[in-house]
Amino acid sequence: MTLSVLPGFQPALRPSSPAPGRDAAATSSLYVLKFGSSVLRTIEDLPRVAGELYRQRRLGRRIVAVVSALSGETDRLFAEAAAVAGTVSCRCVPDLVSLGEERTAALLRLACDRIGLPAEICRPEELGLETVGGALDGHPSRLDPIHLEAKLAATGLVIVPGFVGTGEDGQRSLFGRGGSDFSAVFLAGELGAECVRLYKDVDGVYESDPARCPGARRFAEVSWEDALEVARPLIQPKAVDYAATRVLPIEIEAIGSNQPTLVGSLTSEPSPPLPTARLRIGLAGYGVVGQALAARLCHDPRFEIAAILVRHPERERAVPPRAPLTSDLGAFVETKFDILVDALSCDGTGAALCGTLLSRGVHVVSASKRVIAGHHGRLAKAAAGGARLLYSAAVGGSAPVLETVSRAAGQGRVDQVLCIVNGTINFILDRLAVGVPADEALQQARAAGFAEEDCEADLSGADAAAKLRIVAHHAFGTRPETLDVATERLDEKTIARIVASGERWVQLAHLRQHENGIEASVRIRRLNELPGLGAPADEWNCAVVTLAEGAVFRCIGRGAGGPATAEAIAADLDEISREHALAKNASVRLAS
Repeated sequence: MTLSVLPGFQPALRPSSPAPGRDAAATSSLYVLKFGSSVLRTIEDLPRVAGELYRQRRLGRRIVAVVSALSGETDRLFAEAAAVAGTVSCRCVPDLVSLGEERTAALLRLACDRIGLPAEICRPEELGLETVGGALDGHPSRLDPIHLEAKLAATGLVIVPGFVGTGEDGQRSLFGRGGSDFSAVFLAGELGAECVRLYKDVDGVYESDPARCPGARRFAEVSWEDALEVARPLIQPKAVDYAATRVLPIEIEAIGSNQPTLVGSLTSEPSPPLPTARLRIGLAGYGVVGQALAARLCHDPRFEIAAILVRHPERERAVPPRAPLTSDLGAFVETKFDILVDALSCDGTGAALCGTLLSRGVHVVSASKRVIAGHHGRLAKAAAGGARLLYSAAVGGSAPVLETVSRAAGQGRVDQVLCIVNGTINFILDRLAVGVPADEALQQARAAGFAEEDCEADLSGADAAAKLRIVAHHAFGTRPETLDVATERLDEKTIARIVASGERWVQLAHLRQHENGIEASVRIRRLNELPGLGAPADEWNCAVVTLAEGAVFRCIGRGAGGPATAEAIAADLDEISREHALAKNASVRLAS
């Protein structure tokens, strides 16, 4: 059997019927995160912001992301308004100027979709944010969050254009320069958010601009009153005044920093910022995933790719390597780096590399389900000197399946896990449901980069079974190497049955805990037989975890493709970076 990506793919779930039990997402923490023009300078900054949103969602948080216009966009729109109207005091100027924030919101949603992160946009007329005062320097006065909350319930991530609300006359009204800060702080106060965080181009509040004064000291905490003086260029004063009135703490940090400045009731003595060091990465494999990761990390100052292991160094690559390519395994191993990223297609070489480097105290991030499913126990024992073994990308691509399962298991006894974890087969079954012949569907999957030339592991169910063994480890603590998984092949007879039914089918990976053990299977099932699972379109993956007491945990994301897999790896790298920084900072404090 042999399956061109059709345009207009739809990443949203195609639900069957609501799942029984209590949806745990409804009570998860709500964070309001604001990204200003110092962070979103150009469209090249969008992937890193989308990555930060992915990291937050992977932690199980619901997110309202408030965005400013890209750098210089607001000034350009004001200039256009003045050129046409002869003044910027015209009442309809906000209609034009607020388009900068709307454009950023749309671009950020595209960046999120590219990595498999579902998001909704809540536009100014939907937001229910009412204002008083002037058209260009108004104040938010009331929030009717009905549309915002509905969108938040649907995806867990809502992008809000900042800086704008709706005036008493029903027209758009702006909040003055830096008004997106006010948007974020007001939304956090009215929604009862657990955290409001303003991302800036510095990692907190300093006693003076660190770009101009390299010796400037940083505040761990600064009071609302003092922030009006020392942080005036950094935070809009109206936002600080509102926060003080509502006794609402504000966090100020940069993407990737560890310890934000807390703007609240107290001011601490400022201290010199702790030094930061880049972590060196040894990248094993420079195919689709390796190149996507290199592109993703090129603007992240925390990481440096030190060496890249490949079979054929002489080949041209779509993403020019920023480090030497080598096919010499010995030379690669001897290169000094802090983290190994295993993006190899050969699991034998990958397992050997991971074991060797873990034993030397090098952290390992693996995207290989075969390495983890077949060697997890040995690799975990090999880790020395605090070395971490992380492998989120090995299951589900950017769908945070392992994090969701672990979070559920931390809150109660897992009863069952239903998941779709093979992007290739889901793509094929999605196409079969709309009448695409099987051979053409597989061709399309290959053309899109979702399927290998040899699809035997996908069609037989072995790929999904390997991933299910890893899921079982996180759900029940079983060793991946020892779990038996019953599999069903997607063969010509099964395809004929699917085509004849005219229905949507899925390759279901299923775990259930019984008194006598764990039942594990990979079967081809009708979607309508699986209430509450839903079928993600194309290569998207999903999981539904149910606890014995009824709580339900869900996740969804792209299950294949370079950008999605690279984002899962980047999130693991972020976790290691944060732990490394905290440990280093603790040792510096002890030494002083």
